[in-house]
Amino acid sequence: MSKEMKMTALNTNAKLEGIIHDTAAFLEKYQLTDRSLWMRFVDQFRDGIDADNRGWRGEYWGKMMRGGALVYAYTRNPELFSVLTETVEDMLTVADSDGRVSSYSREGEFDAWDLWCRKYVLLGMEYYLDICTDEELKARILNFLCGHLDYIIQHVGEGKKRITACSRHWIGVNSSSILEPVVRLYRLTNNKAYLDFASYIVAEGGAEGVNIFELAYENKIPPYQYGVSKAYEMMSCFEGLLEYALIVGSEKHLKACINFGKAIMETDVTVIGSCGCTHELLDHSSARQTVYEPGLMQETCVTVTWMKFCSRLLKLTGERCFADAMEKSFYNAYLGALNTKHIASEYIYNRYVVTNPVEGLVNIFLPFDSYSPLRAGKRGAGVGGLQLMKDKSYYGCCTCIGAAGVGVMTENMLLRTEDGICVEFYEKGVYTAEYNGKTVHFKIDTDYPVGESVVVTIQSEEPIKIYLRIPGWCDSATADKTNKLADGYMVFEGEKEITLNLPMIVKAVMPESWTVDTIWVNRKNAPAGWSSTGPQEVFHQPEEDDFVAFTRGPLTLCADSKMGKDADSVFDPILPPVAKVLPGDEDSILRVSMQGNAGEEFTLVDYASAGKDWKTDIAAWLRTK
Repeated sequence: MSKEMKMTALNTNAKLEGIIHDTAAFLEKYQLTDRSLWMRFVDQFRDGIDADNRGWRGEYWGKMMRGGALVYAYTRNPELFSVLTETVEDMLTVADSDGRVSSYSREGEFDAWDLWCRKYVLLGMEYYLDICTDEELKARILNFLCGHLDYIIQHVGEGKKRITACSRHWIGVNSSSILEPVVRLYRLTNNKAYLDFASYIVAEGGAEGVNIFELAYENKIPPYQYGVSKAYEMMSCFEGLLEYALIVGSEKHLKACINFGKAIMETDVTVIGSCGCTHELLDHSSARQTVYEPGLMQETCVTVTWMKFCSRLLKLTGERCFADAMEKSFYNAYLGALNTKHIASEYIYNRYVVTNPVEGLVNIFLPFDSYSPLRAGKRGAGVGGLQLMKDKSYYGCCTCIGAAGVGVMTENMLLRTEDGICVEFYEKGVYTAEYNGKTVHFKIDTDYPVGESVVVTIQSEEPIKIYLRIPGWCDSATADKTNKLADGYMVFEGEKEITLNLPMIVKAVMPESWTVDTIWVNRKNAPAGWSSTGPQEVFHQPEEDDFVAFTRGPLTLCADSKMGKDADSVFDPILPPVAKVLPGDEDSILRVSMQGNAGEEFTLVDYASAGKDWKTDIAAWLRTK
């Protein structure tokens, strides 16, 4: 009854030498192998303090475990595996005798973010199972997970507490997102009670009084107008719906997921590949991204969840646009949020040292920034999901989810198609894959995403069909071998070496036109009793058109005040752009010299490298008047 995927993951061992590898290694060193951090996260289930402020500390462990497991699947680092296994063993000790696992007290359970946190316990353990080779440990984990979910089902469901009522936030989408790990546990156990619970969640529609799944299937209004606009949580619900649809073979629900993904791509993805310009909310960002709204925008949790959802849709449909979306997010918003300079957060300092001093505060390094500016602004403006733990340390949601972003990139480098192997992303390195019982070796030589040339060498016992993705930004790709182009992929039969040329020109991006719109970001009109949003009418302002952005290949370019021209200056670039690529340096992936109409020159850097000291203003959208 289950639905087949167009592409599936290959059993691949890769040794990469570029940005993707460096990102995984950075997180492995400075976050994922930190034993004290894992111990703190497990302690949240012993302390049970989330009910005190209706917090979400209980999400930290599972969210980071998912990323840790994905990174380990690439690095195969024994030290990382040892650390992950130790914390899993620690986590197995927190279940009560009735199977209950929660960072909330019993008196305060099934409220606020409790189900959300329980979701991440399930997901974290399920992702660890994917890398676990110890059968005895696997059995104990499954027993733990079943007890955990059985307790939830005893209290939530038909004739019990409604799942959307297990929260007072975002009309219940945070609680409904538990759908994904419920389906995954059904796949592991074949326990019909779990599939029945998943069917119940789907029938409830994801939100209180709003069936977001039906709205996506009907596809008559964009997601930012569904009636709930919390981007990360909505995407998480559709991740679960996709898992459910695959298990039960529901073409309707698969269509809903594809509709939702493509609608987000059309209406809410910005020039750097993230979503939500009104802090963490869908708000027609693709058209309104030059609107000035003081505050935070484009949450890293949204960036990573969007990448994860696109990864699933890529495998489901085989459509190149989803790989393009992942690449855009990774090389711009995601890498831009990576705190490679180890900058201490002024937000933390102002909150816990200046305005609300915490005696004995334990300083923690946060390897991710939480928000990404588009118009002139600084990085490090806030810490998403910030919670203070009992031992006076702190952490945040975006920092926990970050590792999963690079994890889904490594997971999708090579994919199995119905009749061959597809190379989705290009990074220098050596790849070994198992295909039809045979070992296939790939070597990729490139300095992508800056270089235009990709050389792919294949060693295979038998001729094999190879697909190479032609990124959507590339207008004139060529190869040195006879090939055909099919749905955005060049196809080669039995070749041993292929040289792919992907010309990268600097392109101007202009703001989308719009006049009047209704977005759901106004808390004043929220449903009674909910911390949510209501409709708000917004109007286009002429000055929103006075901007331009630039891209080269997969990279979005950015003004950085440290380059000599203030990011909030008026720029007057020649259009079409007259640009010259400059030699790279240790502080940037790419630098480009641009020509202005008055004969002046100014230098832009890639968005991911701009403002990494969290002190200078940066801008992806340049003011032109």
